[in-house]
Amino acid sequence: MRPAGWLAAAAAALLAAAPGAAAQPAPAPRPKVCLVLSGGGARGIPHIGVLKVLEELHVPVDCIVGTSAGAIIGGAYASGASPAEIERMIGGADWNHLLSDLPARFNRSVYTKDVERIGIGGAEIGLRGSQLALPRGVVIGQHLQFFLQSLVAPITSSPFDALPIQYRALATDFESGRLVVLDHGDLAAAIRASMSVPGAFAPVEIDGSLLVDGGLVRNLGIDVAHELGADIVIAVNVGSPLLRRSELVSLLGAAEQTLNILTEQNVDVSLAALGPEDVLITPELGALSSSDFAHGADYVPAGELAARRSARALAPLAVSAEEFARWRERQRRARVPAHYDHVVVDTSGLARVPPDSVRRLLGGDPDPANPERAMATLLGTDDFEFIQGEVHPGPDGTTLVLKPVEKPWGPDYLRAGAVLSANFEGSSAFTLYADQRRTWLTTGGLEWRNRLSVGQLDSLASELRLPFDAARRVFIAPRLLASEELMDLYVADEPLESYRRRSFRVGTDLGIRFGNLGEITAGVEGGATGIARTVGAHIVPDMRGRISDLHLHFVFDGLDDLDFPRSGFLLSGTAEWARHFAGGEADYDRLTFDAQKAFGTERSSFLLAARYQSALGTDLPFYEQFSAGGFQNLSGLRPDQILSDRIAFLRLVYRRRIASFSALLPSVYAGLSLEGASIGPQAGGARSGQTKAGSLFLSGDSALGPLYLGVGLADGGFASMYFLVGRP
Repeated sequence: MRPAGWLAAAAAALLAAAPGAAAQPAPAPRPKVCLVLSGGGARGIPHIGVLKVLEELHVPVDCIVGTSAGAIIGGAYASGASPAEIERMIGGADWNHLLSDLPARFNRSVYTKDVERIGIGGAEIGLRGSQLALPRGVVIGQHLQFFLQSLVAPITSSPFDALPIQYRALATDFESGRLVVLDHGDLAAAIRASMSVPGAFAPVEIDGSLLVDGGLVRNLGIDVAHELGADIVIAVNVGSPLLRRSELVSLLGAAEQTLNILTEQNVDVSLAALGPEDVLITPELGALSSSDFAHGADYVPAGELAARRSARALAPLAVSAEEFARWRERQRRARVPAHYDHVVVDTSGLARVPPDSVRRLLGGDPDPANPERAMATLLGTDDFEFIQGEVHPGPDGTTLVLKPVEKPWGPDYLRAGAVLSANFEGSSAFTLYADQRRTWLTTGGLEWRNRLSVGQLDSLASELRLPFDAARRVFIAPRLLASEELMDLYVADEPLESYRRRSFRVGTDLGIRFGNLGEITAGVEGGATGIARTVGAHIVPDMRGRISDLHLHFVFDGLDDLDFPRSGFLLSGTAEWARHFAGGEADYDRLTFDAQKAFGTERSSFLLAARYQSALGTDLPFYEQFSAGGFQNLSGLRPDQILSDRIAFLRLVYRRRIASFSALLPSVYAGLSLEGASIGPQAGGARSGQTKAGSLFLSGDSALGPLYLGVGLADGGFASMYFLVGRP
């Protein structure tokens, strides 16, 4: 019934109550009030402020239509949450975590942490022959789906007419471009579909349709509210303001502007459908960006202010305190944490990964009290796009069904990264890395890994990894490595010449993986190694020899963040015994042990690192000696300025977060490092004994990777300035 209808009914009731009427009829029915909440990304969070004022004014809501962010706030309110609860959960959310899909770094795969340590931190893309395949969105929604479930808990799925408040979420069919009005099913999935901005969030499949953000076709669903029988519409439009020319300087800016244009055009059409009795609320949100979820809750008061400005228009919709209390009692649901009596894993949708591998990996049914552990274990295999969770109430309790979804851009993958360093004294280095991984070449899980680097280090590594067990914990790995690295030779702190260190090795390792924490490998290899002069006086002749060795390597990486850690540890070590067998011409030992421990907070943190390297009393060729020098590796000295058979190194790094600028540079730190080393004999006797160094620096966690700008000092009056893109 539209406004004219309910006004006519009220007039008829007044006439019937006039003197002479035969009986006292029931009071006129209250008009059906529908709240329509627009999309707008983080700009939709101030919808919470409007809800708070509606409750203060005693305005009950009978139905809610939400798009995108409006679907989130409206869905939580329709399911029984109070405005205060919604504000607490939205404001307290870790949006950096929610808008990512990787598990906590501790739970990431050994492989993922390995490529990160060498400087490959970019996005993973798929390879299909000569074609590249990209993920379906920057955010798949692994963490987001469970956050949305917590917002609407304990409700899971039902007809949305049966919710405490009648509810509709609006989405767009990605194939046809038509509006989809979601009125039943999994409530969290419906909300997730409504907010799936193409390119930013992966589409959601519901009832056979691939759905994306409803704002593309209906950002303000006033017509849907009319279809629900609304007499009065309270529309809240947070808007998607168009960007200025100065902001249209990137691909991301262009994509955002395109979406804003589409959204604003359909909003103008929707606003034309408002009647004279309807109420339009438009919060003034200033420069709040649609992507700034971390600060969206700061603008909830702007939603309150806008609603209070409309108090006079809202007053006719208010009811008595007693009636509103009864309505609110019906609307509120007891908020309880998610609880599962059973957790099962549904592998029926898997095409590449054998179900037996999943079962062996989990080692039985997941613990209902800790389903996150099972999800982290599955995501740690690098095989799955996300783990879909479906909640099914039943007579035997609530069951959480986990459905691992394979990466549609797999099973072959490519990653790339780069490291750039310069010391403002004419010395610079650049290395480009690429890593290819082909998975599930056999049902037993055979992988083929290839890694290429070009620049300061030219290398090609290829490895086949064949597991012995279904859980892929024990493996054999035949491999080959060819490398050529440009290095400088220093004598008495003076650079004499540059040379290239060359190596070609073929070997086989046996290994065992310890969950996602790390692995130990041991094996044998043989090949050739040597040097070739490039620049400078011909002091060191070209050299080449055959080598064969036994080796042992281990790594256990439990840091919460590799570049800016606040907790965790990293232990790694390599032992190499070169001997005269299988044609080997060298006889020496090499031992390296590295340990790091981080502690602190998001604001302020320390990293303590120690490294010990020794030839264990044997004589190393100078091109096999251990090196030191460079930023945070005896800062102030040049890279590889020190070569020795023994180096014991200690470093303490302090960082403090001082600023946050944008999604491209979310964190900026100021820091210092204190460094010291005990160094064995060197060529020419330079810098043996104790050496102290340190640095002051600014660093940033950028979209390109870690950035550093710093100055280093070392004993002997050495000083250098540094600029790095990548890890020191």
